[in-house]
Amino acid sequence: MKVRDAASYAGSYLDGAPRPPAVAGLSAGVALRRACDDVKAFYYEAAAAQPGNLLPRASDNWFWRETAAAKAFLAIREVCLHSTDESLKPLGRLSLVPRFVTDGLTESQPERHKT
Repeated sequence: MKVRDAASYAGSYLDGAPRPPAVAGLSAGVALRRACDDVKAFYYEAAAAQPGNLLPRASDNWFWRETAAAKAFLAIREVCLHSTDESLKPLGRLSLVPRFVTDGLTESQPERHKT
């Protein structure tokens, strides 16, 4: 799925009118998870293309503390938690947002290795 399409699909959950999965037979939870994974991969690949090497934990901190996608994922998580669709609830509880974010841990700005 193209990142624009993935972001649009995920964003439909924030609009209050989630679109049906593009692939027949997928549950809403699986389709939403795949779309969010595509968006997240786009961000991580873009960060990896920048000069210097972002440490793995710093990459996570950057993504979850500084990006618009992370803010959207946190809002989508709330939608999933309160959904009547049972396929979305595990996504909200367990897999859309990592525990270090939901537990409210904070860390300093991302660090980069010099190459």
